[in-house]
Amino acid sequence: MVASTKEIVYKYVKEGAPVIFLLISKNGDVIEANSYANKIIGQDLSKKKFSDIFIDFKDKLDLNDLSKDPSNTVMLNINTVTGLPQTFYFNFYKDADDILVLGKLDIVEQEKLRKEIINLNNELNNLTRELQKSNIELKKLNDLKNHFLGMAAHDLRNPLGLIMNYSEFILLEDSTLSQEHKAFLETILSSSELMRRLIDDFLDVSIIESGQFALDIMTEDMISVIKDGIKRLEFKAKKKQINIIFSSNQESIYADIDKHKIIQVFTNLLSNAIEYSFSGSNVFVECIQNQSEAIVSVKDEGPGIPENEIGNLFKFFGKASTKKTGGEKSTGIGLAIARKIIEAHKGKIWVESKLGDGAKFYFLIPIGGK
Repeated sequence: MVASTKEIVYKYVKEGAPVIFLLISKNGDVIEANSYANKIIGQDLSKKKFSDIFIDFKDKLDLNDLSKDPSNTVMLNINTVTGLPQTFYFNFYKDADDILVLGKLDIVEQEKLRKEIINLNNELNNLTRELQKSNIELKKLNDLKNHFLGMAAHDLRNPLGLIMNYSEFILLEDSTLSQEHKAFLETILSSSELMRRLIDDFLDVSIIESGQFALDIMTEDMISVIKDGIKRLEFKAKKKQINIIFSSNQESIYADIDKHKIIQVFTNLLSNAIEYSFSGSNVFVECIQNQSEAIVSVKDEGPGIPENEIGNLFKFFGKASTKKTGGEKSTGIGLAIARKIIEAHKGKIWVESKLGDGAKFYFLIPIGGK
């Protein structure tokens, strides 16, 4: 039997048309809804209330008022499956018993919005390509900067080392120096030491940024490594009349490390402790072993660190507001490099401090070996 035109239209509206079709009783109950309405709203609307479907922003939705004039198109929002409201244009048709509601999207507005989205997407793609080009250029420039920085630092390191060694030798061995000459040499030595630390830090930064940060891992005795680091800073501590006290719970603690990098981390911590310590005070160095880790700590009796500044200490150019007791300068990158080195050893570095009560820096690394 061939379906009538009305039946075909009804079936299309009920099952396939991209319009909202609702049949609502006069008391606001949904009697019937088409597939599109159920899909857009995300649930079976049968037996739902009119007020459950439409969003009443102004508290003025009244079925009787809306259905007075079928030719009057009303813009209303409905709750959708996405959780966001969607605006449709509705007409309300009232008969003796029920109210027929038909809602459609504004096709012209949709097409305009679609074109705007396409244009914005094209602009975004163009900006993304430009950003990628800029990133490539920046990487090339950064690599070039790191290359020249490395070359310059290497060329400066050797003559600077000679200046430091000879200055220190003369201060220790020549007893005929006047106080004025000693002061000159001490200025040369302290300035050279700051320059050496700057050069070392810049070299490390250039290596880290280049992605070529590698470790030369060997099984080493941590006790010997730490004692070696202390020996390197004995003169600096002696000059400020600071006593370095070392202790350990073991005679030897073996760990798989890059010896020179660990000495770099430790001497950075110890040097900072000396610089923040008052003349005549103590710096306590401890190297202990637990079941799976070697833990090194350096504690000073200096001014301490404000609690709100601790989180920035291990970031590049992060500094504490407390001043070093001898007026020493700081690069602000030594602790950030130390963190990179310890993390490369799969370890951890941190600090405990209270303002006015000194600071205690720790680092730990996994142990193994002998």
